[in-house]
Amino acid sequence: MKDTQNPIALRSKEWLTNALLELMKNKPFRNISISEIAEKADLSRRTFYRSFSSKEEVICFYLQTIWRTGVLKLSTDEDYSYYHTIRWYLELWYEHREQALLLYRNDLLSLLLQEYNHLFREVYLMRKGNYPLAKQSEAMKYALSYSAGGLLNVLWQWASEGMQKSPEEVANLLMVAIQLPDRE
Repeated sequence: MKDTQNPIALRSKEWLTNALLELMKNKPFRNISISEIAEKADLSRRTFYRSFSSKEEVICFYLQTIWRTGVLKLSTDEDYSYYHTIRWYLELWYEHREQALLLYRNDLLSLLLQEYNHLFREVYLMRKGNYPLAKQSEAMKYALSYSAGGLLNVLWQWASEGMQKSPEEVANLLMVAIQLPDRE
C-alpha cells in the first residue's frame, strides 16, 4: 500500500474507500471497476492509482483503519483478561457489522488474515508484553497465527449467521468452546 502522511492524499484514500464500500452495497466486489470507484469518489483513476494499486488494497486500508481505532480504545483499557480481549475484538466488529457483512458476502474476509498476522502481535505485546511468549519469537509467531486463524473463523461463523448474536453472546459461546477438560 502506498504510504503517505499527506492530509490531501489521506483524504483521497478515505473517499475512495467510502466509495468502494458504498458501491459494494449494491454490486458484487468482483464486478466493481476502478473507474466506478474513482467516479463515485469524484476523483480520477490516476488519483486512485496514486493511492492504491488494487481494490483489495482499498479493503486492506479500511481494515487497518478499523484496527487502529480499536487498538487505541484497547490501549486505554486496564482489564487484561482473555475474555475481555475477546469481547473487545467482537465489539469492534459488531460496531462495523455492516461492513463485516459486506466483506463476508463478497468473500473478502480472507484479506483479514493477512492483516491479523501483522496486527495481532501489536495487541499481544500491549496486553501481555512481559509474558514469556513475548520473548520467544518463533513460538510467538505460531501462537499468533493460531489466534488469527481462530478469531477470523469466529468472525466468519458469526457473519454467516448475519451477526445476530451480541458480542457478549459470541464471547460466552467461545469461552465455553475453548474450555479445556479437567485433568484426571
